[in-house]
Amino acid sequence: MSATQGTDQESLQDAYGVFKAEVTHHAPHYAPKSVTTDGWEATHRAWLALFPGIRWILCFLHEVLKVKDRCRSNSTLSRQLQDKLWQVYQGATKREFAQRLRRLIEWAAGASLPVSIAKSIKRLKAKSKDFQVAYEFEGAYRTSNQVDRPMNYLDRVLYAMQYFHGNVESVEQSVRSIALLWNFHPYCRKTQVAKRGCISPFEEFNGFRYHDDWFRNFLIASSLNGRRPLDQKH
Repeated sequence: MSATQGTDQESLQDAYGVFKAEVTHHAPHYAPKSVTTDGWEATHRAWLALFPGIRWILCFLHEVLKVKDRCRSNSTLSRQLQDKLWQVYQGATKREFAQRLRRLIEWAAGASLPVSIAKSIKRLKAKSKDFQVAYEFEGAYRTSNQVDRPMNYLDRVLYAMQYFHGNVESVEQSVRSIALLWNFHPYCRKTQVAKRGCISPFEEFNGFRYHDDWFRNFLIASSLNGRRPLDQKH
């Protein structure tokens, strides 16, 4: 994880480059086939520059939220449109997805929708191919929800600490420490039961834990500072 002062391609590429450097230190041949993000063009270009050939999947959830935001004064319409959008999302194949999206756009064109909402629905036609890329990769995420939730947590923590008061280097250390705590924080009892005894995101990702106590698990896992690659011969 890294911090950046800008949202242009160069700034984002530098920040995502930290991820690339660290992951390839552990797995030299790491080469992701796809990435799911929102529609920010600089993000798309930054990933493509770092991992040539990677396929970009446009997050469907962000489009649903855009429509939802435009319906705040009409809860009935908001629910109706969300239901229709998620019905499109549930298309089992590219063809089915495209057909459902076309029907939604046709319906919206004949309905008496507010102008801003009608335009949002109409713009989905040009984005259809970007959504459909997900069908080419089995198990690919079609929304960025897995990233959005930790980012929401990060935003709340930063708000509580009144954001930053130092330099870029201290910002970098702050966000990385927050990310570490997130990776090792203990799940609540209900989640542990649902995940069959898994106690933290670290264990869920790696398939093991060093210690039953989350903090000791954190200390043991971080004792090498994450710089020594694991033995690849097993």
